[in-house]
Amino acid sequence: MSDDQTTADEKIKRIKRLAMVVCICKGIPLGKVLPAIKACDNVADVNRMAGTGTGGCKGQRCGPRIKMLLRKKHELQSDDSKTTETASDSDE
Repeated sequence: MSDDQTTADEKIKRIKRLAMVVCICKGIPLGKVLPAIKACDNVADVNRMAGTGTGGCKGQRCGPRIKMLLRKKHELQSDDSKTTETASDSDE
């Protein structure tokens, strides 16, 4: 498989992932939820920004997914700050 084919396959996988539905009731895809996850720190704010949590289930289905995405975001930020602190400690 060529590098061009690998790159095309990766693009297809990314598109499929972004098209994955987070809010089943309203059909809101991950691609619309991710900017809200980046900008917000809690489920209520993500719901307001992305339109999730207002469908028939009132967030019973998408709420846990959004919480998981927020948790991953906070874990990544925590890991990044530890890496930054370690790098700055070694500079001294």
